[in-house]
Amino acid sequence: MKKNIAIVGATGIVGRTVLKILKERKLDKNNFYLFATKKNEGTILHIGRKKYKVRTLEEDVLKNEKFDYALFCTREEVSKCFVPKFLEQGTRVIDFSSLYRSKFPLIVPEINGDDAKGSLICNPNCSTAAAVMALYEIHKRLGLKEIVYSTCQAVSGAGKVAIDDMKTKKRSKLKSFKYPICDNVIPQIGSIDEKGSSTEENKMLFETRKILNDKDIKICATCVRIPIKVCHSISIHFKTRKDTGLEEIKKILLETKGVKVVDNAPDFPMPYFTKGQDDVLVGRIRESYDKNSFDIFVCSDNLRKGAAQNGVQILELLLSRK
Repeated sequence: MKKNIAIVGATGIVGRTVLKILKERKLDKNNFYLFATKKNEGTILHIGRKKYKVRTLEEDVLKNEKFDYALFCTREEVSKCFVPKFLEQGTRVIDFSSLYRSKFPLIVPEINGDDAKGSLICNPNCSTAAAVMALYEIHKRLGLKEIVYSTCQAVSGAGKVAIDDMKTKKRSKLKSFKYPICDNVIPQIGSIDEKGSSTEENKMLFETRKILNDKDIKICATCVRIPIKVCHSISIHFKTRKDTGLEEIKKILLETKGVKVVDNAPDFPMPYFTKGQDDVLVGRIRESYDKNSFDIFVCSDNLRKGAAQNGVQILELLLSRK
């Protein structure tokens, strides 16, 4: 039976990627309703060959229509306003913002799909999603004692407006960043707390522990915005609880679903190879300075597995259940 599915934030870069992936994963036969802000009302978008007119999301919509599912490809303020209204209507919501992640299931289907229960399910942070994809089988088999993340995150992670800043060198003309990202890197994503950590860094710590279901892992992170459009890269140092060796780590990564090992010089994970890929690429796999400690380099299309693809996979999972 066809389901009524709302896509909120359909005109954004993540929303548009969702529409593309719905077709790729053969979910386009359902009934879709696309919503965005008033300035985008009337925009025509496609899911496969079918055209859809974008509408403004207003409270009146929920008085006249009912939806089985809703994907919120939006920031916190939109989710805060409208997610509760959809839930009251009986809609199952997949929220891409960080607003509800602490209280509701935070799902990466390959890892904890069985936990995708209830009326509200959350999509993780784009860097966290890539990182845990590389680590989950290692943690499952060997246990993770500590993790150190260093990220290089594309500007698309900050939204469509941020992409406009990529070629802007004058601070007075910037729309998203406080300093130019052109020919620069910005070692701050989000606000800085009293301990000196950024919002993005704190998200990675909390979300990794929640998705891997282990509060005892010691984690630290440094998150940096870099001047490329798409694909996040992450240097990951980790230490296992069980004794192991490099060959076993490589074997586990080769067997990890959703991960592609690219580890023969000069072919290592990089945005050049990763854009448009469903898989998370892992390479530079090597022993580190201490026993049972290793270093890897991870690259992921942040608009796909880091956002749109993971959200659509959650929807796919829910639709598959009776």
